[in-house]
Amino acid sequence: MGGNRSNRMTTRFLMIVLSIADSAVLLVAVLRYWTMRVLKWDPRLIGPTACKLHTFSVGCSTDYAVGALCALAVERLLVVAFPHKANSIVNMCSVTFGMGGFGLLVVAKNMLIFWLVGSTKPGISDKTNMSLPIRIGTSDCTPLPEYRQIFKIFTKVDLVSFAVLPYIILFSSNLFIYVKLRNQQALLRRAKPKSPLSRLRQSIREEGQHPVRNEPLSSDGKAITNTNRLQSIISRSGTDKRTKRRPDGVIKLLTALTLIHVICTLPGTLFTFITSYPKNLVSIRKDVEELLKSGLVMLVFTNNAINFFGYYASSTAFRESFCGMFRCDWHKSVCQQRLFNHCGCRCVKHKQISGSEFVQLVVTPPGVKVASTRPTERERNVANSQGSLKESPQRIIDAKVDSFQE
Repeated sequence: MGGNRSNRMTTRFLMIVLSIADSAVLLVAVLRYWTMRVLKWDPRLIGPTACKLHTFSVGCSTDYAVGALCALAVERLLVVAFPHKANSIVNMCSVTFGMGGFGLLVVAKNMLIFWLVGSTKPGISDKTNMSLPIRIGTSDCTPLPEYRQIFKIFTKVDLVSFAVLPYIILFSSNLFIYVKLRNQQALLRRAKPKSPLSRLRQSIREEGQHPVRNEPLSSDGKAITNTNRLQSIISRSGTDKRTKRRPDGVIKLLTALTLIHVICTLPGTLFTFITSYPKNLVSIRKDVEELLKSGLVMLVFTNNAINFFGYYASSTAFRESFCGMFRCDWHKSVCQQRLFNHCGCRCVKHKQISGSEFVQLVVTPPGVKVASTRPTERERNVANSQGSLKESPQRIIDAKVDSFQE
């Protein structure tokens, strides 16, 4: 995910919270539609208490799932906007406190359902033009007559908190992150030094024109010096590439989740706004309206079911970990990725005589010490010196330049 380890932990925590909230929506809301179609039974028709409780559960789970997605966007926004203060602003304590406070706010808002909703009727009630927001489903739980005006205000506030406000947060956060990263990349391109290959050739020319301390060097000595300088430049260029860590993976994942949320919820939001709030804006037959509403409700709940495919398509680490679960050598890949340091295996990095690195996986029981197979410093120096003295200086330089170009 890039960035500081504490920031990566907060991102993982928010993604876990989002997954749990999505699962709760599917189990509470979608399961009701399944029982209605398969078992011909609606749990809301058990009684007023069951209807209120189910409506309250659906409202809390959907609100919290949307809030978790917005929290993920705000967390990435703070990390990108304030990189030097991110560790103090975004940490596990602040994120946990924020999500807990948001959960209490969601519960307090949806508690009004127990106060405003009264009777329970099968199907759609024809006594009122107002219904619950499209995310709650059919209006089996009808508002009490004395609270009808308050219920209208509640539905408008609910629509703003469920749809309008998250759209503003997600779009503004993603836009700011995109502009910020593009500006940083533009600055890096303008301030980027010469390419490693140009620096390599220039250093070779300078080495040949300006000997150190004006001391004459033999051909073998020049070969060793040039080889060491080549290896130093190549290693520095590789280090620069490794230390270039940016939250590109998380940004891609956040963008994918935002697009999924907008595509799945925007049609239902517009339909609810057009058919409910403006007076006589459109005229739709009742059966056609209910048919369209049922399809849009399913599309809204698809937002909670399709996030897994968003993870899989946009996150390389998630894709590799998920595919690795179905391989027999999954524990080896986990050890190589250093996901679990307490497993009974060790990832040992060696450096060959030629200078290239390879990783050897040593599987041992926990607590058993194994002698290191790493070559000693003296053996590597002797091998490098012998290999350098056997070849001419120009041949070594040409070989290193060709290998660097490849």
